[in-house]
This record gives sequence, structure tokens and C-alpha cells, in this order.
Amino acid sequence: MPSFFSRTAVACLLGATLLTAGLSCSKSETARTQIPDLLPDSTVNQIRDLINLGYAHLDSARLQEAVGSFAEVSRLVPNGLVGEYHTACAYARTGDKEQAFAFLTRMVDSGFDNPEQLNNDADFEVLKDDPRFEQLLARALNNFSESSAALAAGMPEYETAPKRFGTEEEFNAWVDEENRPLRAQYRFWRSSDALLAQVDFAARRLACLRELKKNDTAFDYGLERIRALVRLKSPYEPGWGIVSDLVVSEADTYLQRNPTAAGLGEAHFQAGLALSLKHSAKNDERLEGFRQAEGRLAKVPENTPYHGAALALTAINRLRTPGADSTAAGHELKTIIERFPADEKLFRAIATQTQNKAARFLWPLQLDRPDIDSAGVSLADYTGKVLMIDFWATWCPPCRAELPNLLEVYREFHPKGLEIVSISLDYSEETTPETYRHWIDSVGMSWRHIYDGQAWNTELVKRFFVGSIPATFLLGKDGSLVAMGDDLRGDKLATTVKSALGI
Repeated sequence: MPSFFSRTAVACLLGATLLTAGLSCSKSETARTQIPDLLPDSTVNQIRDLINLGYAHLDSARLQEAVGSFAEVSRLVPNGLVGEYHTACAYARTGDKEQAFAFLTRMVDSGFDNPEQLNNDADFEVLKDDPRFEQLLARALNNFSESSAALAAGMPEYETAPKRFGTEEEFNAWVDEENRPLRAQYRFWRSSDALLAQVDFAARRLACLRELKKNDTAFDYGLERIRALVRLKSPYEPGWGIVSDLVVSEADTYLQRNPTAAGLGEAHFQAGLALSLKHSAKNDERLEGFRQAEGRLAKVPENTPYHGAALALTAINRLRTPGADSTAAGHELKTIIERFPADEKLFRAIATQTQNKAARFLWPLQLDRPDIDSAGVSLADYTGKVLMIDFWATWCPPCRAELPNLLEVYREFHPKGLEIVSISLDYSEETTPETYRHWIDSVGMSWRHIYDGQAWNTELVKRFFVGSIPATFLLGKDGSLVAMGDDLRGDKLATTVKSALGI
């Protein structure tokens, strides 16, 4: 969960993580959840502008001006977190380690509790060889453990709805109204504050929904509580920590209520997913999470909606286990996919958990779709060429950020045998074929394009198990899959293409 304004976008993801947080009200079982005061919208906008200005100063080598902008942020958000974080980034980026550590220490002393953010921020790479950095990570983790201790009691249970609604439209409008200020505010808080607020509001929201749907026999309140907790975290990012514990606890409570076979299957699957993602990739306890997940996933009954997804996630966890026989596990995953064609839950499980890399186990795959000019596209058309298959969209900022590099590589290597086929995930109601054609012509994307206006429902997305874009695949002259993902982004792209061309 990010605590501060993000400076870069990493990928455009399939679906979205539900961000639910809001002002809490009293409840019978547990004490009121305290959250920080909300800042006025004008202040939020001012902070955003100051942060952007600070990094613009940094990009122009004006350190003191950048520090001045971030100091003004600290005046507007006097919690010792936000301005200090960006000031530490500024000093680390310019090589002043002592000042960077001074501001990081001040920030952790003030309660900063997101060690993952520190560890993943490229600006702090220069600090990682100093033992003080590991000490700060440990202290931040301890801050989170202490400040999120209230979650040990589980998700709150509201016996009565905090608010009643006559229609779903009224209910949805209320949810939006409650969420709107929080979407801008939670970045200024400790991670634990934001999480506590999200869990509390999820409980309030579901109590209201239960009252609204009290005559709807299809509404399963217990399952909705599990789903709400799962949505608090991204399925693309491991390290769920205490959220995994909340999901498992809620699933166990639900399973004690003699659910239907379908409900039982979903509860076990969601618990298995949460356990699979409980620990980060570098955490030694991750293998224990996989072991526990396998036990849960094995309890998903056959002929229930999550059975195929449970089998697939089990196979994926085996692939993620160090020393695993990737050939055997990959074959197992391929067999599962063939057994459950057009299974949407299986697709989402694989797409989110393999990070666009399922294709390496499924190759060869085919395109066999008409391009934007209605001409058929086949991999056989590119025999003897190096072909890049590029899943992207005009609405995707990371895709557009990669475009200048892609255009440069195409200009340099197309005469030497490089071809590109772009597969668009644009929406027809927002981007007509004519608009799309004008867009690609205006930027010089002169290669072939496949565009059907179905966005994430494009059949090729399902076939390649694409869960985020940009997603790129490079085929060698013999049609084999030779590279994908990060090897085809940024500075690595030209090197990888040159290797495939043999030059």
C-alpha cells in the first residue's frame, strides 16, 4: 500500500484493487478506529504541486530548491513523514548519504511503517550497503507491527447498518462520497493508519449492503467479507502480511457456517491465494506460505467455480519454489489450462500470478487474428524474422513511456530483420478504429496492429495470459520465444533485439 505520492507508473494492471477507506463510526464489539484528520482539497493539490516542483528542481540539479519545496510540504503535513521522505530521496539521489539517513531516521522516529517502500525505492539503492539502512527497515517493520496491532482482533462486525439506503444507486453514491477524500489522503498517513481505516470502512460498507440486500437470497454476506479483505491488496504484489491473516481468519469463520460447496470452494481458494502472497519474494517464510496454501487449495471441491483456479495456483506456487522442476510444473500448468478452457477465474489467477510469463510454458502460441486493415496475421508470415509481439494501449502511461525507445529500436533494426505486431487493449467506446489509426500514425508506429476494441476481453490477452501492460514477447528467427518482459524494456531492449538478430 503506497503511503506517499508515487512518482512513476510501473504497469497498467488487469482490473483494479478496491481502495476502501473512510470515517469510522461506533460499533458494539471494538473501539472506534482513529484515523488522521483530513486535509482540505486545496492543501492536497498544493502538496502535489510542491512535490512535483521539488523533483523538477532535482532533475535540473537544483538540490537546495528541491529541499525547500519538500520543507514546505513538511509545513503543510507536519507529521514528520511526507516532506522528510522526499527530502531523504533528494539527498540520496545526489549522493549525500548522511543527510539522507538523517531525514530517514527522523521519519522512522515519527512512525513511518512501510519498509517495503523504502526497500523498493530506486533513490535509496545507494544507501543499501550501509548497515543503518537495514536497521531502519527493521524499525519501520516494528512500527507497523505495533501500530496495526488492533487488527489482531480481525475485521470489525457491525451488528446494525451505520446507514440505510433505498436503492443500490444511493448506496454506491455514498461509498463514492466516503472514498473520494480518502483516495487523496491516505498517501500522507502511516500504512497502518490507512489499512485500519480501509478495514473499518469495508466492515461498515458491508453492514449497509447486508441491510440493503436482506431479501436477496443470492447475497452471501460472509463471502463478501472475505472478498472485501482480498481486495485490500494487489494480487500482483506479494507481501500481504497481516491482510493474509485477516483473509484466512475470515475464511475460517465463514467455513464454520456450513456453506454451500461453491461457497466453501471460494473461501478455501481466497485463503490459499492470501497465503500464497503473504510473504515477499525474498522472505524465507514464503515456502511455508506456499505449503499452507497448497493445503487450502486442495480443499476446493471439484465442479465448483474455483477448482481450476485452485489447481493452477498450486502449480504456480510450485514453479515459484526454488529448485523446482520448471519443465514438469510448466507441463502441469499447461495441462490444467487445456482442461479448463475459457475459465475466467483460472485466467485471472494465472495472469496475475505469473507476471505475463505463462507463455513460456505454453509456447508455441498463435496470433491468427486480422490486423486493423483486415489482413490476416500469422506467425508463419515472420519466419526468418525477429518478431516482437507488443500488448499495449493508448490509455496506458507506462506503454506510452516505453514508446520512444520502441520507435528508436524499430528504426534501427527493422532494416536488419526486426518486425513488430502491436495488440491494442483500447476500448471501442473510447477509441474508435479511426481514432486509433490516427494516433499510431501521428507518433510513427508504422508496423502492424491488431485492434478489436475489446480491451482486456481481447481473445489474444486470454491466450497469452496477459495480466498487465506493456507486455512484450520476442520471437527468434525460428519462431521460438527468446525473451519477454523486463528484457524488452528500457535499455535492455536494444541489446536483446541485437542478440536475437545475431548482430
